[in-house]
Amino acid sequence: MKRSSVRAFGVACFLIGAILTIANQYNIPIITSKEENVQQYKEQIAELELQLKKANEKLEQTEQTKQNSKAVQSKETTQETQEVESSQENTIPDKSDKIVSGTLYIYSGLTSAEVAQKLKDLGVIKNSVEMELFLAQPEYAKSIQKGQFELDSSMSVEEIANIITGKPQE
Repeated sequence: MKRSSVRAFGVACFLIGAILTIANQYNIPIITSKEENVQQYKEQIAELELQLKKANEKLEQTEQTKQNSKAVQSKETTQETQEVESSQENTIPDKSDKIVSGTLYIYSGLTSAEVAQKLKDLGVIKNSVEMELFLAQPEYAKSIQKGQFELDSSMSVEEIANIITGKPQE
């Protein structure tokens, strides 16, 4: 063999050794066996499966919490509906009841809750919560008029709301 060929072969071996050493130093996989790759993939799969399991557990907890809150809300809604129905029964005046009349004064800045409380204090209505909820509806909430209004207990909640908001009687 020629000297130049042996010299070139030696330089090539030196360079390959240097490259492998640097790759090993910085954890750069240049030459890996299939067994190492398979092992790495198995570890990654196990890690991903664990993450998936945790995510599914969190999802189940969230769904259970959501279902519990819906159940509680439905119970509360049912109770509120029953309360409103019972309050509606209480606010419909009987013909045998004594009719109470009074003058309601509404000034700027009064809330629907305060108006409802004033009506209850006058004795025109029996349940201020029902009136407050009725006045909280969008078509009534922003149109409560200032002034004085002659009202009596023979009027329905809707009639009273129409009078104090200036809406025409139906």
